[in-house]
Amino acid sequence: MRRFGRLLRSLLLGLAILGVTGWLFLRPETVSPRVILTGGEVLTMSPTAGARSVEAVLVENGLITAVGALADFSDKDAQIYDLNGRVLTPGLIEPHTHPLATALLGAAVDVSGFTHSSRVEVMQTLRKAADGAALTPWLIAYGWDPVAIADLAPPSLSELDEIAPDRPMVVITQMLHEVFANSAAMAAASVPFQSEQHQEGVIRDENGKATGAFRELNAVNLILGAMPTADPAMVELLLRRQYAVYAKAGYTSIGITGAVGKHEDPVGLLRDVGHDDAPLRSFLYLLSHQKGDIGGTDDFKILGTKFWMDGSPFTGGAAFADAYEDTTLTKDRMHIPHGHLGPLTPIAHDFLAKVSSLQAKGHQIAVHAQGERALDAVLAAFEAAGPAPSGVTHRIEHNALITEAQIEKARNLGISLGFFVDHIYFYGDVLPQIVGERAQRYMPVAQAMRSGAVTTLHGDHPASPLDPLRTLRVAVERRSASGETVTAPDQALTREEALRAMTLMAAEQLGQGATLGSIEVGKRADFTLFHGDPLTADWQDLAIAGTWKDGQPVHTGYSGWLRLGPVWSVFKNMLF
Repeated sequence: MRRFGRLLRSLLLGLAILGVTGWLFLRPETVSPRVILTGGEVLTMSPTAGARSVEAVLVENGLITAVGALADFSDKDAQIYDLNGRVLTPGLIEPHTHPLATALLGAAVDVSGFTHSSRVEVMQTLRKAADGAALTPWLIAYGWDPVAIADLAPPSLSELDEIAPDRPMVVITQMLHEVFANSAAMAAASVPFQSEQHQEGVIRDENGKATGAFRELNAVNLILGAMPTADPAMVELLLRRQYAVYAKAGYTSIGITGAVGKHEDPVGLLRDVGHDDAPLRSFLYLLSHQKGDIGGTDDFKILGTKFWMDGSPFTGGAAFADAYEDTTLTKDRMHIPHGHLGPLTPIAHDFLAKVSSLQAKGHQIAVHAQGERALDAVLAAFEAAGPAPSGVTHRIEHNALITEAQIEKARNLGISLGFFVDHIYFYGDVLPQIVGERAQRYMPVAQAMRSGAVTTLHGDHPASPLDPLRTLRVAVERRSASGETVTAPDQALTREEALRAMTLMAAEQLGQGATLGSIEVGKRADFTLFHGDPLTADWQDLAIAGTWKDGQPVHTGYSGWLRLGPVWSVFKNMLF
């Protein structure tokens, strides 16, 4: 453990130095409060004029005050900012993400299918990390993915105990709906090794012995809830760094669908970081047990509450109308029994009461629903609850197998639909082995958008790597990472539709359409700058050039937004 302590102190010291360096030397560029952006192409994404391109935009004190031909406001006493041929769009908005969990899991041991191709490689990584540095005394690995790695059979309890006999160890799957724990972690979580009692999601063998596997949220939280919290100052540094990563990727606003992440006060931390001259805006949905008042500032607002009606398609948790396919993948790697439909979560029995109570208090409700049965339950509750207060529009997340009839019902109820299209990119090659012919209606984004429903795209980070350009491209091409599979090609969006889903419609989904999402007079001057036109450029020539927030360029370096307060706290904790 001495070696562990030295390595951890080195990690803390390195990040602290990074923060000081960024604060001292990497301050962002500033421009005049009155500035005209011109010299490139400006795509307004106006709801009435589409992606209409204009010559110039006038910004005054963070607001857009004129849009059109440069000659029309050339008499204004404003700084001219040359776009140098780049393309300006409304700021990209990620409506469904988890920044705290992304920041923390970014510091975990990476065992993902993005960086590994075999079980041997994954187990080698775990063994090498067994005595390494971590944010807490527990060893946490993230990204286990039997769908992406063909021979990735679940780790046995004996394997995990051999790797870390005394140190609690948890391996988290890529979609966060299953974990594997060693004996030390189960003991710390007070999970009995031997029990004849059934506990939902705690996987035991025929003799009642725990296998170390825990599936879906309630069971997963048995283990993750027992994990010790990391140094709060270090967690704050990691979260600030993560916000800079979003900005570097091209986002100017994020919707935080659940304050998920191990911290003594995740809501308070997100509020503090979101208010403190953040490089992007954040809009938070609470978990059902979390407290907070609806509302906030233009930088940070609490919008409502997040629920889960079912689980992940890649753990057997999606509540489909028809059973999972019976294939080698589902039987031997995913361990899904024949005829399995996937359960509704426990909230199903009183979801209507929750909806009625929360919407009366002004909460916008976001619900994870992948399968048709889950979607039916969500839509029935929203319909029975009656109209929400003015300005409150609920939302359904992911919508893997939403049907045409369910889309129409959602549209009629004013419910927005968000799609996790990265499923198609990372798992498109194997989707037919999981859902069979239903893959040809998987993630029906075009059908949703053309129905008139507010339709958005998201990455659900950390469940997928953060990359809005990949999200944009997948929505348009519907092609898998290998390039070998195009899933439901009739559900492809045009580039303009995909960009609208990531700007104007994302703003509308978050209830911010009056101030964000398009380049129009009276809206906030939040912009994303592109090298290349996102509507026409070859994908390989398209890149993010920068972001603006409130009429000022945002610094996109990783460390430029780290503050001296948390950096000093880390140093103090290390020294004293």
